[in-house]
Amino acid sequence: MAVIDDVEAVCTRLASDSGWHALFLHHGLDIKARPLAAELSKTLSVDRTLKGFEDFSLTGQRGIEAGKPARSLLFHALASPNVLKGPDGKAFSLFPTAAEIETVLNYVYGSRLPSMTDLQQQAGTGTPLGIVVFAVEYRPRPDTGHKKHADLCFSRTGIARVGTAPPHYDRARRGFLPWVTSNPRAIRVIPARYSAYIAMQKAGDSLEFGPWPAQSGDDARQFWVPLHKLFDGPDCIAGLDLKLKMDFFQINEKLRQFHRNFPGSGWGEPDISNEPFVITRNLVKWADPKVYGSGLLTPVAKTHLVEEARYKGERLFFSIPQAPDYQGYIINRRFKQNDDGSVHDLSTERDVQAIVDAGGYNALHFIDHTADGQVSATCPALDTARLSHWPAYSLVSAPCFYPLHTPRRLHEWSLGQRFPQVFFGQSLRVLADRRMAGNTRLPGGHFPVQDKSIAAIISHTLDTGEPATTVAVAHQQRQTCLTDGGAGTLSPGWDIAPKFGSGFNPDSFDASVLGSPWTDDMKICDATGAYWPVLSADSSRNYAPREDGIAIIPLQNEEQFACDGVNTPRLIDVDNVRRVEYESYDHVDLTRNALDNRISVSLLAQTTAEDYQARILSMHNAFGALGAITRQEKKRWSVLLFQKVRRPDKELDQAESTTGTRLEAPVHAYQIYRNNIDGTTIPEDFTKRHAEVLEMFYLFVSPTTLLIKREQDPWQARYLVHP
Repeated sequence: MAVIDDVEAVCTRLASDSGWHALFLHHGLDIKARPLAAELSKTLSVDRTLKGFEDFSLTGQRGIEAGKPARSLLFHALASPNVLKGPDGKAFSLFPTAAEIETVLNYVYGSRLPSMTDLQQQAGTGTPLGIVVFAVEYRPRPDTGHKKHADLCFSRTGIARVGTAPPHYDRARRGFLPWVTSNPRAIRVIPARYSAYIAMQKAGDSLEFGPWPAQSGDDARQFWVPLHKLFDGPDCIAGLDLKLKMDFFQINEKLRQFHRNFPGSGWGEPDISNEPFVITRNLVKWADPKVYGSGLLTPVAKTHLVEEARYKGERLFFSIPQAPDYQGYIINRRFKQNDDGSVHDLSTERDVQAIVDAGGYNALHFIDHTADGQVSATCPALDTARLSHWPAYSLVSAPCFYPLHTPRRLHEWSLGQRFPQVFFGQSLRVLADRRMAGNTRLPGGHFPVQDKSIAAIISHTLDTGEPATTVAVAHQQRQTCLTDGGAGTLSPGWDIAPKFGSGFNPDSFDASVLGSPWTDDMKICDATGAYWPVLSADSSRNYAPREDGIAIIPLQNEEQFACDGVNTPRLIDVDNVRRVEYESYDHVDLTRNALDNRISVSLLAQTTAEDYQARILSMHNAFGALGAITRQEKKRWSVLLFQKVRRPDKELDQAESTTGTRLEAPVHAYQIYRNNIDGTTIPEDFTKRHAEVLEMFYLFVSPTTLLIKREQDPWQARYLVHP
């Protein structure tokens, strides 16, 4: 069947909803017309004042513009998450499937068949061509790199995410979401979309195709730039009947690399080349192309995010030497093997950290289902063209707790806030900005160390004279699989880390040195607060005052407990002294909580970017009202309570009445106390910690004004100067 026939079937189904038919007619396109190909090629009168079309390319004027997805009105309407209503303002009840969007995209490239000669001429004589696999996503204008109009965005690295439930495609959002409405303890896997293209190799050029933002030296680096999408059949490249084969290879070898780097830990070859030291099976699979289109790589949903490691049917233990020095590795060592082979959870011991630091025992290994690898494409019909082959680098990462926000968007926002240099616990890093090679140890040698453009985000070549749309449009409200949704490398990192060798190698990525399992790294990231190294769930206020535990993006009590299963602090009285009782940081083990399915994204994942950013400003202003600007000053103050205020609220009403002010939304309530950071005590229950309250403050914080009072003092109003 010709691709146009498939497109007709898509249009026929959508036209059954009068809203879609009317939407296209409003622009002069009749999706019921036959022959449809002629209708799609005619010049239209596009109404860019219509909701969802404000960021449609200003040079787009046809239903399908051959080879130009961003100028194809039919594709834009189906693929943009902002096209949600008909011209009458009534919301659609019917939306295109992921497979239907892929069908129309194929027709964009197949409506006028280029030959290989045409593609070479388009690239330029002598410009290298290759079959290159990209992770790909169609985005609204503010989420693109060039920010001119809605467009396809590409990266040679894709990020899928593990979970405990199958994927859920939200047709209205045109994307995937991680939460399960009926089961808040379940986390859906997040797939990544990969497509093969004939691509050309060019030096970086931010005026033409990117990357964005340009990094130092990009003009001397080589980037693969997509020219023409490959798909099965005779309607892709003139004179050829293509059969495209997409393959993947994913590997989790955290345990193998750990034992290779620390040979005194009890295991070596040939054992460490077997499961679970190295896992290559049952990590990912292709989603059904009839439902989702081709190239959707989907992690296999597991019963638990973390599992006990087993080797030859038995629990797998490893030897921990006396006073081990693991040089940057994060690995769980809290489940000690008893003499009878049973397991003792060291988190139940008073001196757990001292025992772990001392070593000299055997501990239980754990596995997670994260991985890195590659997605490759072959096409026998193109073998005579002698094209080079370049797979995509494929990450299967830990869950993202804030999928409706991205590190890129947070970074761009923060640049305009003029925060002090020491505001965040770690400098903001975005994976798309890292100029490093893919994992050079992966089989096939497809990621040479000199190829450092693997994580960059680019577009098709732009018409440099094309004007940009200027009307404000909404960001996408879904999880991305591209690298601006991933964290830049740290030691060890969240999505990816630098290759481990004689120290950490900044030249290439390597997932095998990430936290083992990832929940051990999560505890460190979250407790440090803010961006360390991702949009993490800030659990810093869950623990007694510490040097590096400073709240940046506060969580409400119900959010915090739902996220990691750790009890939030509470105010108590001990011998007529006010204290705050915390869970002991040393005795909290998020790997244990993951085994019990107590890790959840259900509440945090629905936090919008605006809400996330508002909390940062609010927390910063609350600290500022207490005279705490630097991190050194902030560590003397602890957040006991944070709450988003919903009117009516009696305490807020009283504070506003006393001060003669009315706060604009959003309003956040705080209870913050000055602590004795060196005075934390251990009560009889050693799994708790107590911190003395030196003085207590109450605050209501809005974007422009805050109300503050100390203990029994009256409320005062202060007008804010934004950072």
